[in-house]
Amino acid sequence: MPRNSGYANKGKQLEMAVERQNRIYAEQGIALVQKINTAWTPIRRDGKIVSSFVKEKSTVDFRGTVSYGIPVSFDCKETNNEKGLPLADIRPHQIEHLRAARNVGETIFILCADKDYNVYFINGESAIIAYDKWQANKGRRGYNLVPFDCMIKIGNIAHIPYAEYIVRATIWA
Repeated sequence: MPRNSGYANKGKQLEMAVERQNRIYAEQGIALVQKINTAWTPIRRDGKIVSSFVKEKSTVDFRGTVSYGIPVSFDCKETNNEKGLPLADIRPHQIEHLRAARNVGETIFILCADKDYNVYFINGESAIIAYDKWQANKGRRGYNLVPFDCMIKIGNIAHIPYAEYIVRATIWA
């Protein structure tokens, strides 16, 4: 798979893989999860679109329901960092959405792909705690990322069995 070179497309490969997995889940009756698109406003000059800007900040990348009626909200992140996911890649409005979703009983998490396209699961509560510690300790070493050893490897970009993992973790916990 080609590597992402621009910030605008960062995470796109993982999102496309999750969309493919979501289609499989829908066909098999395992989950119904949809991509949440960011609203853009085009800027036109002489009838042509010359630019655009974000109309409103997006929440997370995906929302839906997996087997047994488990509601989920999650985001996808890709990183080239050798140690883990930099917390700077998670935006404040995304953390706020994860908090709000958690407060109404949704299962929240982040899927993170490394440079080799291994996919890791980050519990949403762990991400919120790490983010809060990072905010409280700005400028101090050791608080700026979620290390890979604090994540659970669940697959690779060719097969991302996140719904099965959620069901096992929720039903059998």
